[in-house]
Amino acid sequence: MSEPVLQDEGIPDMLLSGPSGTGKSLIIHAVCKQIVELCESQGKVFGVLSINCEGPKTADRAVYRLVKAAADDLGVDPGVPQTGVSTDQKLERLYELMREHYDGVIFILDEIDLLEGPYQEAEYNSLIYQLSRARKLADFDGPISLTTITNYADFMKNLNSRAQSSYNPDDIFFDDYDATQLRSILKYRRDAFKPESLSDDVIPLVAAFGSQTHGDARKAIDLLRWAGELAERRGADTVTESDVRKAQEKYTENRKLRHISGISTQKKLSTYAVAATAHYTKENLEWIPAGPAFKTYQFIADTMDAEKYSRETFVNHVTEQSTYGVLDFERRGRGRGRGVHMYFSLSEDPETIMETIREDSRFADLAHEDPTISSVVRERMKKFRSNS
Repeated sequence: MSEPVLQDEGIPDMLLSGPSGTGKSLIIHAVCKQIVELCESQGKVFGVLSINCEGPKTADRAVYRLVKAAADDLGVDPGVPQTGVSTDQKLERLYELMREHYDGVIFILDEIDLLEGPYQEAEYNSLIYQLSRARKLADFDGPISLTTITNYADFMKNLNSRAQSSYNPDDIFFDDYDATQLRSILKYRRDAFKPESLSDDVIPLVAAFGSQTHGDARKAIDLLRWAGELAERRGADTVTESDVRKAQEKYTENRKLRHISGISTQKKLSTYAVAATAHYTKENLEWIPAGPAFKTYQFIADTMDAEKYSRETFVNHVTEQSTYGVLDFERRGRGRGRGVHMYFSLSEDPETIMETIREDSRFADLAHEDPTISSVVRERMKKFRSNS
């Protein structure tokens, strides 16, 4: 799909979707590296402007990161400050750099779904709308492509009408790796071990476990590493099938908590608030109402000096964790004329979830037992019951 740039032809916008660890980011960057090298051999300059959308939070910050990516690639000054100027001015600077230095450009927005912003309207709608119209807005003659990367196959359904009208990508879905593919990938990781230190059945067994449980290359590589660590701890010279099986047991036991460790800051904050509400309620409630949990979220966000999102975004962050078995949720009516309310039920011990999240340095200052959070939880639960 990217090859037409070599003939100065247009290249399509692309959407790369599929589960984590299936090579989406790796492959698009590997292909773009080849395109850059081939363009150079033809005396042309192809720009690859790539950002990860977990950090910026707003379209304005994301645009600045694209300006910075172009400036760093070209060895020039960004030409605009990060703050104090409008998004339109930053976009114009981006287009100016493109016109002056590039014959073709591909924008890569990795983890696009994480660019949610503090408001109900997700920030990625604005960014996708602007960049998908870049050829026209930038007065740029060369080929331009916008590539978005996400784990969610239904991401396009979340776009608003403006973004959908301007962004019509070719959809490329990345399936989970099967055992044969994982075995091939793992063979390239043998050099992490001393020669002859892996028994013949280790890599096939790791690949089999990986394909059966997740199809994720990163997790399969982790499993191989854990097996090696277990062998090293027992003082063995060889990693065996037994080490792999013990490592797999470790993976199964800690899978939910490892997932929590890897989610974004706002999702951790939302999940922490639900766990804290369950923990400080002191009543062993099976179901936690979303209302008091959201108030706890707001209080903890203030304590951490973190950005506060809307209640709808908070609920979306929490309910997403049901996909990974961290919790369950349901909507209940509270009687005639009293509306429908969301409730959460954690599948892990609330204190364990809180401890896992506090391992993140951004949450390290939250106390193990915090009387202020406890007070907020009790007050909000009392008010919730009085209104029920």
